[in-house]
Amino acid sequence: MVDDGRVYVWGEQADGRCIHHPELVEHLNAIPIVRVEAGARHCVAISASGAVFTWGQNNSGELGMDDFRPQTSVHHVTQMDGLGVVEAACGDNHTILLTHCGRTFSFGSDALGQCGFGKK
Repeated sequence: MVDDGRVYVWGEQADGRCIHHPELVEHLNAIPIVRVEAGARHCVAISASGAVFTWGQNNSGELGMDDFRPQTSVHHVTQMDGLGVVEAACGDNHTILLTHCGRTFSFGSDALGQCGFGKK
């Protein structure tokens, strides 16, 4: 992310292609993005309004979707709308979000307890 909120990506993409030079994420161009985080093969962006956007590999549900399909384009995680997400952290296969009032949400692999779900 650059100072004006534009987001660029490069490297190996979820569809296997490789981007060798920074490429603008067009879908986010008109959205004021304030935070971007990356896991091993996925990314999450947070807008100024607290909206959450994800893309990339999704083998463990790390994109916060109802399925495990990878996303080569940006996905709006609508179930987080209105919760005021202000921070994100990504691990290899999980994502953790923090809201302005201190609530946390996590999705993806919890194989080692990294999402904080506890024992089942």
